Amino acid sequence: MQAEVNKFPGRIFPNSIWIPLAIAAVGAIIGIRVGDIGTAVFFVGYIWLAVVSFPFAAALYILAAPFPIGLIFLHHKFYVADFMAMVLAFKLFFANIRQGIKGLLDTFLPKPFRWPLLFILALSVLSLADSLSRVGTVIKILEYIEFFVVMVAVFRSAGKDEQVWNGYFTALFVVVGIIALYGLYQFLFQLGPVYNIVDGHHVRATGFFGQPNPFGAFNEETFPLAVALLTLGPAYLKRGWLILATIVTALGAVESYSRGTWVADAAAVFFMLVLIIVTRPELAKKFAWYSIGIPIAMFAVIFLLGKTNLSHSVLAPSAHKNTAERLKSTVTAIIHPQGHFDTNQRLLIWKSAVQAIREHPLFGVGLGNFHLFIQHHPPKGLAAVPPMAHNLYLEWGADLGVGGIIAGLWFEWSWIKGALTVIRHKARVLPDYWYAALVGAFGSTVAFIVHNWVDFLIDQGVIVPLLIALALISTGYHFYRTRSVV
Repeated sequence: MQAEVNKFPGRIFPNSIWIPLAIAAVGAIIGIRVGDIGTAVFFVGYIWLAVVSFPFAAALYILAAPFPIGLIFLHHKFYVADFMAMVLAFKLFFANIRQGIKGLLDTFLPKPFRWPLLFILALSVLSLADSLSRVGTVIKILEYIEFFVVMVAVFRSAGKDEQVWNGYFTALFVVVGIIALYGLYQFLFQLGPVYNIVDGHHVRATGFFGQPNPFGAFNEETFPLAVALLTLGPAYLKRGWLILATIVTALGAVESYSRGTWVADAAAVFFMLVLIIVTRPELAKKFAWYSIGIPIAMFAVIFLLGKTNLSHSVLAPSAHKNTAERLKSTVTAIIHPQGHFDTNQRLLIWKSAVQAIREHPLFGVGLGNFHLFIQHHPPKGLAAVPPMAHNLYLEWGADLGVGGIIAGLWFEWSWIKGALTVIRHKARVLPDYWYAALVGAFGSTVAFIVHNWVDFLIDQGVIVPLLIALALISTGYHFYRTRSVV
């Protein structure tokens, strides 16, 4: 019998929360002027918060993760969120240590994803044998443990407590909304580099991610959760804030002008709709109206805003496509890749990744080290050295050897299988809340899987919606899986 998902009882906002919250807030303010002292004060307050309200501390992680606040150590950026995750990991570990090894395994390595995740971590350790940067690889291994082991366990510790999950959803929708609106500000006033110019007087939104694609992915992976809760969730959920969350996340996805984001969300909506038709067809019409209608409306909004010139800039070259032309090029880039600069560059990067796999088929070049390989072996015609392979499967193939490609496909299949196992077999007995949450989580994983054929989006902040989705799937699997599932 699988150990119970460990949950922390009590309200999200107990009376004892205010003093540690005030200390953390004071530390954050002091940190603006005196970094070291402010950081120390903040973490005194945060550790206290994790003790008195673990769910609230986890929600703060969601709010903090997308912001690049931190320090550089050994040429790697460490975020405040990384240290927050460390505090949460210790708290969760000591809360479950009495259950023994099996209890800890069930807490940190949920059954739906356990073996592929262990395979990835094992390959990552083995990749140290041929790693181009062992320090970089060790840091990346710790980062993967933070994401896929610690934070998934932290979120799923909520069990079936809808109040806690609503707190996580609220934190996610709030931070995505803030960043999406900041992206709109960037778009309207052309606050970005020249190479991101679109529609003459605007730029592709980047938020705090530095690039439009992760900004788009952050919104794209949140949209399925928001629209599912809005259209499939129970009547007691307040619809106003869910409508706003769905609109703003769709707006953020559009203003990124990321083709990968647009295709990923289209795929997510399509497969979510098919799943709903198969399991609860009476909900399909409402879902279709919102999931298709809102993104179309946001495309229209951005297209119309693209005709303004609030930046007062001189008209940029016609090569910078407007919204409609960019949407059209999403198709033509597939049909005629050589005619599109971005696609052509990706082909060169993928060629280099294949070269890395051929030269290091067993252990790879070390987790997170493909950028070093291509830096030393740049293909002819490459405009700039990329930070990654723009393809999860080729990235892991280059980093971890041939086994990395197998691991990536296996890991992602475990997400889909875990979600479908519960939804298909338990659709009629699932509470409306969990049906909506699991369908939304399924959509988020589909969006991630599709987008990562052309990008590599395992990074701080952008990964948070996926981690929440994986926590939902593993929690639903634990509580509602069929007896036929081993």
